[in-house]
Amino acid sequence: MNYEVVDILYRSRKTLLDHLEEAGYVTEPYRKIAHTELEQMVRAGPIAGAPPALQMDLQRRDDSTETIRKCTVITTLGRIKAKLKAFTEKLIDPEETGFDAATTELIIVTFEPIVTTFHSMAFECWTKHSVRIRYFQAEALVNNPLKHILVPLHEKVSKDEEAALLQSLYAKKTQFPLIRFHEDPIARMLGSLPGDLLKITRPSPTAGKYITYRVCVP
Repeated sequence: MNYEVVDILYRSRKTLLDHLEEAGYVTEPYRKIAHTELEQMVRAGPIAGAPPALQMDLQRRDDSTETIRKCTVITTLGRIKAKLKAFTEKLIDPEETGFDAATTELIIVTFEPIVTTFHSMAFECWTKHSVRIRYFQAEALVNNPLKHILVPLHEKVSKDEEAALLQSLYAKKTQFPLIRFHEDPIARMLGSLPGDLLKITRPSPTAGKYITYRVCVP
């Protein structure tokens, strides 16, 4: 196997694990893996009906208050764009895989560019099946976009904080600037859904910091 592919897999996997750990997931079981072990996993593939070797099933820590308790990460080396609908629907079919949209979110990592087809599928999964799904190109996760020096701090505003904020500003969500669901890489990293409010904190030479808000829309 091409060493560059293995290196991208290794680094993108580390980025995802770091991000998911910050989101409250237990990542230790998937941390200790070397390039050579990863290459062997790729070569082995699914064995006797077991999940794909690169699949990760993570659980949130016990002290988390989030309703979504699990995150399944699936990395595919094949091209899925042409068959994306069938590929995705099979993964989220409760009878086929036991997937529970009420407690589980899904992340698909591929080597294909994430274009309109993927954005549309993510939106369809959310609106029709209430499934939280995110598609990422592996190369885009080699470095964490949330940690880029030019990207300001983005945070999701909780529903309780949101109500208090709107009241204090005498504002409605429709009055805030927009950020596109799944299309915007930062909104996608944060798992933002249509209607979510994001808080963006930038450094300011006069005030110390400058805070703005954007609302996630389809």
